[in-house]
Amino acid sequence: MRLASATIISNSEVRPGLRLLELHSSYLAQAARPGQYCMVRCCDALATDPLLRRPFFIHTSRREREQFSLLVAERGRGSVWLARQPAGATLDTLGPLGHGWEVRPGARNLLLIGDGAFVPSLTLLAQTAIEQELAVTLLCQFASDAEIYPPTLLSPEIEYHATTPVAGAKPFVELIADYLAWADTVYCGLPLATAQTLYQRYERLRHRHMAQGVVTRPFVCASGVCLTCAIDTHTGSRLVCRDGPVFALGDIIASS
Repeated sequence: MRLASATIISNSEVRPGLRLLELHSSYLAQAARPGQYCMVRCCDALATDPLLRRPFFIHTSRREREQFSLLVAERGRGSVWLARQPAGATLDTLGPLGHGWEVRPGARNLLLIGDGAFVPSLTLLAQTAIEQELAVTLLCQFASDAEIYPPTLLSPEIEYHATTPVAGAKPFVELIADYLAWADTVYCGLPLATAQTLYQRYERLRHRHMAQGVVTRPFVCASGVCLTCAIDTHTGSRLVCRDGPVFALGDIIASS
């Protein structure tokens, strides 16, 4: 982890309120691992408002080009400022941070399960797994058709299924069952309540080393100093910013 400057190469609209920022930073592109994030200073160089940095999962990385990307949803003052920065602007970033996803030796079939805003936590994992010639299925649910993550942002080798609530449709938690027998590792980018439902319903997810999940909390320092993101897990008190945001799913569920 270190402070690094990242230059915006392009800023494009994915859909209204969602921007894709392609950035150049040799250090971040090389150092970033799936599931890690960076803290971005979201104000002008001489400004101090907003005072706190904003966290963003590292969306993709192209090491050979020394580039990485962030997916920025316009939700508050910081993200709105960031979404409006033009190509050529320089961002003050801190990262990469946190403990990300782990792919066990011997794993071949990866099932990635995402929900809405959590999907960017999975995309670098999907990219990296395809580069390692692993099989990847990405199964996601969204609140509406307008919020679906664009398949054009994914490698064509990824099997991608996006669902939305439709009357009479198969519930999302049941749809996942169709893929569990195929997968040898499961990665959950889901709200904790949804992850808990899956964990309790499907015994396969409770097998050792079978499933991992992401936990999100408001990050203040992102270094473990302020202790505001501490959670109780089966293995003791952990800090989401430093020990996570990815944990063994069993540890997360045991703490709920």
